[in-house]
Amino acid sequence: MPTASRFTAAPLALTLLSATLLLGACTKPAADTQKADAKPSTSSTNNLDAAPPKTNALKVGAITPKQGKLNVSRTSSATITAAQDSQVAALTGGAVTQVLAVAGQSVKAGDVVVQLDTSALRQTLESAQLQLQSAQINLAQTQRNTNQGDPQLQSALAAAQANADKAQQDVTANRNLLSLGGISAADLKASEAALAQTQSALSLAKNNLTQNGQSGSGSLALLQNQVKSAQVSVGQAQENLVKASVRAPFSGTVASVSAKLGEYVNTGTAVFRLVDGSSLTADFNVSPSDAAALVAGSKLNFDYGGKTYLAVIKEGDRVTGSDRLVPLTTRLFGASASNLPVGGVGQMRYRVSLASGALLPSGAIQNDSGDNAVYLVKGDAAQRQTVKILAESQGQVAVSGIPSGAQVIYPVPPSLQDGASIKVGE
Repeated sequence: MPTASRFTAAPLALTLLSATLLLGACTKPAADTQKADAKPSTSSTNNLDAAPPKTNALKVGAITPKQGKLNVSRTSSATITAAQDSQVAALTGGAVTQVLAVAGQSVKAGDVVVQLDTSALRQTLESAQLQLQSAQINLAQTQRNTNQGDPQLQSALAAAQANADKAQQDVTANRNLLSLGGISAADLKASEAALAQTQSALSLAKNNLTQNGQSGSGSLALLQNQVKSAQVSVGQAQENLVKASVRAPFSGTVASVSAKLGEYVNTGTAVFRLVDGSSLTADFNVSPSDAAALVAGSKLNFDYGGKTYLAVIKEGDRVTGSDRLVPLTTRLFGASASNLPVGGVGQMRYRVSLASGALLPSGAIQNDSGDNAVYLVKGDAAQRQTVKILAESQGQVAVSGIPSGAQVIYPVPPSLQDGASIKVGE
């Protein structure tokens, strides 16, 4: 009997275990339901770490454009020049006997820099002077002879005239006497023959005096021309002698000397270069638009050798060259500007105003639908505004068409459209 009770107790235990498991399974969903019901109450509390609620407004930046001039900086190569820069040439030929100045030496106007040989020139001068003296002597002698001959011939003419007059009176008287029978016809013929002789002598005296005057005048004119010609030759010889000393035409600095001692130079050959460093200039070329902005008196900066010098635009013809650039000249100023080397090349820096208008970054301009436009801040919305670009340079533009005081969206988000809801960020 004990065995039977043991088997009866086992089924009872199994039945109790199954009932317990079933009860647990039935009560578990109720707990999950309570947890699910508790979640909404947790989310409704104030959580500082939670993300803010989402919004559709586009956050943008905005700038207020300023009215002003759009200026741009430019540079151009400029060559240093002198107000006076001359290749001084020999005005006569000759061998170089002296070089009296070297490159870099300062000279005054009229100083001799190169001396040419004068021996041949002096001989030419002496010969011309001798020819002049000979011509003057011949002229003086002829003048004396002419002056001495005239009185004698004039006396002979006067005597011949008196004889002719006397013979004429005799013939007239004899004709009256012949009619009265006081003389014979032979006496009348004799007086008429005497008259003819005196008239012939008078004609000869007149002719001698005339020929002497013509001869003297012709000889004097010829000799006077010879004297003048000799004087010209002397003057030329003296001038050539002076030209043998090649002088500085103005005060300045000897840049170079090409003549060498002992060599022969021809007329017109450059023997040294002279520059006036007291007034240096710098020449450069710019575009026609820049030239219009760089009026006379404009101040620029000239950089050379690590130093900056003041450059002031000078008046000029401003004729556009074949390269379509306009040449400009500036006067250089500065403590050491006079020491700058003529021919040196530096950099000319200047600023020009391209246009006046509202100044904006180039990135603020949008080009769509064929128009240039910006986006303005209009309350909580973006408004597209068409503008006109007046000038652009180095990332900036000058535009017109923006109302005064308006804010321009910049930078422009790629998705920004006209009328889009925006929020200007702080």
